[in-house]
Amino acid sequence: MTPKSHRSGGADVALAFATRVGVVLLGLLVQAMLARALLPEGRGGYAVCLVFATALGMLCTPGAQQGAQQFVMTREVTTSDAVACALAIVLLGGGLAAALSLPLIAGGFPYFQKATPTAFLVALVLLPVMAFALVVEHQLAALRRFDRLALASLLRMTLNVAAVVVLVWVCGFGVPGALWALVCADTVMIVACLWDLRRHCGLVFKTPRWTDMRRILGYGLRYHVARTAEGLGPHIGILLLGLLASDAEIGLFAAASALMLGILLISNSVGNALLPRIAIGKFPKAVLGGIEGRPALVATCLRLVGVTTACALVAILAVGGPLVRFLFSDAFLPSLPLLWLIAPGMFAVACAGILSTYFKAVNRPGVCSWAQLAALSVEVVALVVLFRWFGIAAAAGAVALGASCRCAILALLFRKATALSWRRTWLPQMADFRFSLAAARTLAPRLRGKAA
Repeated sequence: MTPKSHRSGGADVALAFATRVGVVLLGLLVQAMLARALLPEGRGGYAVCLVFATALGMLCTPGAQQGAQQFVMTREVTTSDAVACALAIVLLGGGLAAALSLPLIAGGFPYFQKATPTAFLVALVLLPVMAFALVVEHQLAALRRFDRLALASLLRMTLNVAAVVVLVWVCGFGVPGALWALVCADTVMIVACLWDLRRHCGLVFKTPRWTDMRRILGYGLRYHVARTAEGLGPHIGILLLGLLASDAEIGLFAAASALMLGILLISNSVGNALLPRIAIGKFPKAVLGGIEGRPALVATCLRLVGVTTACALVAILAVGGPLVRFLFSDAFLPSLPLLWLIAPGMFAVACAGILSTYFKAVNRPGVCSWAQLAALSVEVVALVVLFRWFGIAAAAGAVALGASCRCAILALLFRKATALSWRRTWLPQMADFRFSLAAARTLAPRLRGKAA
């Protein structure tokens, strides 16, 4: 049972983008509260634990998110079977992650000295919860239930704010409290999304079938390098700084990264709305201004994301000093130069995200894997080589170098695969304005109806 969507592709994109504004604002509020409560040293410990859970979760759960989503979008696997298989992968991956990391935590490995053992144990609890939260997000996106996904995301961020207030500010639990706040928020989101899937999409809880598991794992393993490297790309600096830098330096870099990573919500929102539409090959002429085809729609979204992301980055850099002071306090002002170094990388990541969506939709996830692996290699080498001379600035510059490498590779392969010219792919056109206008007109009645 799959609810039918009568919205155009433009309306899906517009709805996903519009409702993410609240998520961005709430996320900035969380970052501001953590920065003021934990200061650079504590913020560094929190970042190290969070990246540890994120990285290990990605490594140990191949296919749980993208693999399960792909076969639901193409209607080859039911939602119930996909969720069952994804949950099994997450539980097995969480157990594997604990088995691999507990000896290192207890053994005093240098990376695990950046925060208390208690904080890293909470991070191990967060790992499967966060991974399964991503599973249900991807399922709602696959079924194009973007309005419900937006509400669930807002609910999660609101609860995260409340939990940080209680656990960090009131109870003074520090870094473990900040991590428990994420556990609570993600758990509530999982329950809300599963309830929606059960009520509207026919979700029933069942034992995973080996045939479905094999197919989902097969797709996931082909995309595993890309998914892991894509997720680690923005965070690889923190992973390596955990071995090279002090807690305060990690905290400064983490604050700058968190502020700039918020920009990627533009690309992520568009990509989430775009993927299920191009995966099933529906391209309404009325929205595309008469231009049909998967590559044309991808190119339109790429141009829109590029322009919007560039404008957002310019706005942040223009008010960087007052913004950092307002959000994080004067203690984080040394992170200002990092924003300028990271900005080109965020633009490249945003554009690469849309290009990756195309290759995932046409069942060529290996392209994403190789491009991201090349980018990650460039980033790691650049950071390690340059850190001796430039300190944490090397991490910011390495992000930009790696992201630019990935974007360039995907752009070349996209041109080769589609034969679209560079001008039609990258140069803004009047059709983009008409696309945006049509999307806004389609979305406006829905927003008025919700308000009523």
